[in-house]
Amino acid sequence: MKRGERGKNKIGTNSGRRIRVARTMHLSFTIVLLLISASLTCAQHLIEFTYKSYGLEKEDDNVIHNAAYLEDFFEDLYNQKISGNRKISIIHIGDSHIQADFLTTIVRRNFQKNFGNAGRGLVVPARVAGTNEPFNIISRSNTKWDSKRITQLDQPLPIGVGGITIETGLPKSKLEVYMNDLWLDYSFKTLTLFFKKDYNSFDFSIRDTANHVIGFINSFRSEPFVNHSQVILTDTVSGVIIETYQSNPSQNHATIFGINLENGKNGVLYHAIGVNGAKYSHYNAAPYFSKQTSALEPQVFIISLGTNESMDYPYLDKNFLQHIDKLISSLRSANPSAKFILVTPPDAFRQKIKPNPGIGLIREQIITYAVENGLAFYDMYKALGGSNAAAIWRRAGLLRADGVHFTKEGYEYQGNLFFNALMKSYNQYVPLRHP
Repeated sequence: MKRGERGKNKIGTNSGRRIRVARTMHLSFTIVLLLISASLTCAQHLIEFTYKSYGLEKEDDNVIHNAAYLEDFFEDLYNQKISGNRKISIIHIGDSHIQADFLTTIVRRNFQKNFGNAGRGLVVPARVAGTNEPFNIISRSNTKWDSKRITQLDQPLPIGVGGITIETGLPKSKLEVYMNDLWLDYSFKTLTLFFKKDYNSFDFSIRDTANHVIGFINSFRSEPFVNHSQVILTDTVSGVIIETYQSNPSQNHATIFGINLENGKNGVLYHAIGVNGAKYSHYNAAPYFSKQTSALEPQVFIISLGTNESMDYPYLDKNFLQHIDKLISSLRSANPSAKFILVTPPDAFRQKIKPNPGIGLIREQIITYAVENGLAFYDMYKALGGSNAAAIWRRAGLLRADGVHFTKEGYEYQGNLFFNALMKSYNQYVPLRHP
């Protein structure tokens, strides 16, 4: 080979190397850009959540245990976040901590601000039933209704999805329900009435606040629903008057279990079902409760019970684990794909000032059941400070004088902590998800 040819070949080789290096650099640069883009896209769908902290929580313990079990739920939240194409239904079951809705209002509000507002969800006319109701709804009537709460086992009325039942034997009885939330718009277009549906039930006319008829429910008609009927209203409203209507002489009662209110949009529905003094066994004794939850199409059940069981210390129910299992099994039977988060009760006193060892014993059984059955759980007891935390919360002015119930601010703090724990798990899921 001649010298010139050798030089020419060397030049060609160097040129080829430069091209390959350039291609490699371009490919590497492209990969880096894609990774940055993916990282930025991922970051856009993470939830940045801040809240007022009193410094009483244990941040490392404020977590959802076995959060991998909730991946389907987190995937639904993710898709709703990026596409707005999901309606996500959550049912939170509890006792007096939930009936007042202080804790659950905060969780609902946080979910709906971050993932969309699909409506107020299930409401119960508790004031008409003679007990306290959430501050963000108002119920009233022109007549007195008979009532039953889930804890009143000797009262003959049946209990359905709301844990509280009202009944009247008078036609033209009006049940008025108004939304009263200052933070979010809970006007609604769709109303689902849960009631005892039979040939002897009154019909119902649905009127707006100007007394215009905007819907009608026949008490018994051919449809694949048990004890509930849904009506799409002619107008979007923030309040309704549900009036009993006698269309034939055999109709002699209206028995109402609850009302689900939706706005027709995608987003989150956060249904809070709570009754003062309730235990797992009370929900198990309710004939229609678990079956009717299927109409709400829940993806997740959150169960915050155990405080009232602990108050029986030292005579704790030996069948407590069986009560948990029975409730989970009946809810799962009606909602086969739903997931469960069990919540342990926070520390509390008994007889106002005495430590309550029953809280710790009940907590252990709830955690044992969750672990053995592969469910998620939130250890509120530990997240809020663990043993003797009740005294600390009392000194901070967040626990009431009875030593069991918290102040409105205390419950709101707990609601923010719980939502924060959920979002920690959601944020951990998003970068690792497998579409």
